Parts: sequence; C-alpha cells; structure tokens
Amino acid sequence: MSDKFEVAVLGGGPGGYVAAIRAAQLGAKVALIEKDKLGGTCLNRGCIPTKALIACTNLYAKMQEAEKFGITAEKVTIDFKKVVERKDQIIAKLVKGTEFLLQKNGVEIIWGEGQLIEPGHIKIGNRDVQSRAVILATGSSPAALPGMKFDKEKFLCSDDLLEYHPLPEQLDIVGGGVIGLHFAQIYSTLGVKITIYEALPEILPGIDEEVVARVKALLKRKNVEIKTGVRFDPAQSCGKTLISVGRTPNSPGLSVNDKLETNMPGVFAVGDLISKKMFAHVAYEQGVIAAENAMGGNRTFSYENVPYSIYTHPEIGSVGMTEKDIRASGHQGIRIGKFPFAALGIAAAMGETEGFVKVISDEKGKLLGVHILGPEATNLIGGATLAIKNGLTVDKLAETWQAHPTYPEGLHEAALAALKRSLHSLN
Repeated sequence: MSDKFEVAVLGGGPGGYVAAIRAAQLGAKVALIEKDKLGGTCLNRGCIPTKALIACTNLYAKMQEAEKFGITAEKVTIDFKKVVERKDQIIAKLVKGTEFLLQKNGVEIIWGEGQLIEPGHIKIGNRDVQSRAVILATGSSPAALPGMKFDKEKFLCSDDLLEYHPLPEQLDIVGGGVIGLHFAQIYSTLGVKITIYEALPEILPGIDEEVVARVKALLKRKNVEIKTGVRFDPAQSCGKTLISVGRTPNSPGLSVNDKLETNMPGVFAVGDLISKKMFAHVAYEQGVIAAENAMGGNRTFSYENVPYSIYTHPEIGSVGMTEKDIRASGHQGIRIGKFPFAALGIAAAMGETEGFVKVISDEKGKLLGVHILGPEATNLIGGATLAIKNGLTVDKLAETWQAHPTYPEGLHEAALAALKRSLHSLN
C-alpha cells in the first residue's frame, strides 16, 4: 500500500523545503523526504555556519583595533573551540525552526533516503510514496580534484574546515571563488598563513574587476598570498589544503526548462541539482516557482540580476553586469558613477572607510549593474537589486533620497555621480 500525495519533494535543503511550504500554502498534500538534516548545505555546511564563524573572527579583529576608538582591550584572545560551539548552537536552532515551519504548514516529513523509481513514484526503504508531482532537490557535494582525495587530514573540503580542530600554521586554498575567499577571511584572521591558488586568470569570477583588484590589495595587507593562472601541485602542499573548486550536482546530467520541468512528466528539479548559480537565494526562488508550476501555475525562472553577497572584509555586494561584460556586449556611451566610502560620514564615524559603490547605466539611464565593496555591502545590494529588478533608471535612483547618516547614502551618491551631479565627492 502506497502513501499518496499531490506533491512530493526529494531533499530538504533551501530549494526543497521552500518548495514544500509553498505547495502546502497552495493547498497540496505534501511530503518532504530527507535523509540527513533539514536546511541542506546552506544551513548546515555552508552559508550560515561560515557567517557564524566570520561574525566571531570579525569581532576579534575589531577588538584588536579598539584603541582607535579610545578603548583599552588588552590580551584579546579567541577560543576557536567556543567559536565552533556557537556555530553549532545557531545551526541546531535554525534546523529546528525549519522543521517547525514545515510541520505548521502541514508538510509530512519522511526521514530516509528516497529514490525516484519513475515519475510519481518514490521509494524510501520499504515505504512507497505516490505523488502527482515530484520536485527533486537533492543538492550538491564539494568537487574534488584528481590526485587530491578528501581525507580530512591533508586534503580538506569546506565541510571539514567548519569543524573544530587545532589551527594549522599554514593553509593552502585551491580555488579563488566565494567559498575559498570566505575561508581565507576566517583563517587569516585567526593567524593562519593563507596561500590561494586559482587556475583562472583572476579570483572571484563574475565580480566587477575594480572590486576584485581592491580585494586583492586588501588581502595582501593581511598576508594572504594569491597566485592566479596556476594549477596547484599537490606535492607542494603545506600540509593542509582546502579544495574549493566548486560543487558537483548529486545527480549529474539532469536539466530543466525555464519552468524547471525535467524531461520526465510531472517531475521538476531545483537548487544546486540543476542550477547555473549555486546560491541559496536562487534555490529559494526556484523552489517557489517549481511548487507553483506543480500546482498548475505557468511561471518561468530567469538568472537575470541574481545578487551576490560575499563576506570578505570589507564585504562585497553585486548585482547585474560587470563593466567588462557591459563593454564586451557592445553597449555604447555607458555611464559610470563611483562614490568612495571614505567620503561617507557614517563610514568615517564607524571606522569603516575602505571601498566604494559603483553604479553603471546605459546611455538612456537604464541600470545595468551595481557593485559595492565596503561596510554593509551585503545589505546595501538589496536596494540595488530592487531597483534593477524593477527597471528603475539611474535618474530615479538619484532622485531617491536616503536617511542621513546611513550607508545607503553611498548608493544615492554613486547614482548622482553617474549623472555628474555628485554632492560629496568630485565628479
């Protein structure tokens, strides 16, 4: 005898649990099948745990500069074991909260490893689930490299570095993308000597070139060595090497159309399993769209204007096209406005003046990209995303005043600069 549902979701990560909740909101009887922990990589081994560690290491770094604020703080130390324990407590609380949300929305959680036998039929151990629609959300795993098998000793994946262990004197990081930079931020602050190896000509692919250049200069100040255009030789490992060259879908080769439908009738797929951009916020949106389409909707998903948030110090926020990509696409007469945080009153007051806001529009004023390096960049990019997503022009952004003294004034001033009307810096 099979259990029957209208929508069955395989995988409880960001795309999966959001899809389950949205389908339940639309009145479906929903099953969510999960073999490990709710929240997936993002909550348990990615977005949240790394930011929990960064919160601690950033505070530690700030306290070491207390004298600049007229505060005496002697012999400031950091206990990495307690830092990891705090991280674990945060994750446990959020995982429990996710389970609570699913249950309150009437989603039945089935624990175990599910296997899609055929469209509409999932097997979990001895249990069979029949469902009119299936949403696959089984995620991804850290990608390995030839000759560098993850062994938790010499060659490590990002999961390994989130657990407590004695801090190494040195750490090689293979891969200069977002994951590699986050761990470089954490471990360099803890006093570990970092060397980043990137096979591509530049770190942080997809991020504006001016932002990348400034980030590299800031990392150099922290004694982080960056080697680009080189392939890492495992024989030269310093003893501990993080492999952060991306992630591999747990079911490679699966593809979807813009409605997130697979080639199997009634079967959708979301998140890292199929995504071109493996971000939790992409998975959230895909989960909602797949759930609505599974319930008879007709929505499509687009990768246009996906925001980036990167927790280096200072932070990076980015949305839209980079200047290089805009020029390569043939746009003529583009307008660029930049405003330095050094000229922003609140940044000076808070002692965080590094970085800038960069706004790019076409000759007619259409916003094409906004790129921020500086304090609160990961929050500031939200307003820029709203503007670009809704087709606002740079003129409209310039006409939208902001409270003083706040960081959003930097976005306002950058828009004014694009129009040669900056009030607090030279145009």
